[in-house]
Amino acid sequence: EMVIHALLQSKGDWLTGLALSELSKTSSFTVSTVLQELERLEWVESEGKGRQLRRRLSKPGDLLDAWVEVWQKRKENKTKWYFFCPKPGQLLDQISYRAEAAGYDIEWAITGAIAANAISPLLTQTNTAELQVTPGRIEEMAHTIGLKPAEKGTNVVLIERSGSSMLFRQRLEGYEGWFASPFVQYLDLLDGRGRNAELAAQFRQDILKV
Repeated sequence: EMVIHALLQSKGDWLTGLALSELSKTSSFTVSTVLQELERLEWVESEGKGRQLRRRLSKPGDLLDAWVEVWQKRKENKTKWYFFCPKPGQLLDQISYRAEAAGYDIEWAITGAIAANAISPLLTQTNTAELQVTPGRIEEMAHTIGLKPAEKGTNVVLIERSGSSMLFRQRLEGYEGWFASPFVQYLDLLDGRGRNAELAAQFRQDILKV
């Protein structure tokens, strides 16, 4: 999954196995195994030989669709919380500002509709903030932000994640804190809630361009 994420992030650039290994933070063996399978599917093309061998993703849409299928089957630890925010339109600003107080001790990123809508506006309002947090740190992050457990009136969801989900986190101009990579945001939009599918289609066309 980390290799797949790195390939999609590379936007079709030609890469050596070593470069892709560094980009995906995985071993050369893992990269080689994944690329061989993707070449078999004809989703990746290659040029050169030996140390000069380079590959690039030629069918990003097919690879992304395959990742979507697997992503939707994953089981994750998600917890629901309430954050007092008098103005719902300021939820993203308030949550990201508070989460920054965690410093570098906790790896985290905003994802889902509230993140995607900040990058590619479509929805007039997003009522829930989703944050991915490294495993075992949910309670600590909840305390840092000032969240209260909630089954009803939920406006914050904390999700335990690591690995590929945390690759290529980014800063967004005008906002505090970390945002998940656009590909992770897109995957999280395909949850069947509200108008997320509509936002996902726009996001894929305008931002991912896949």
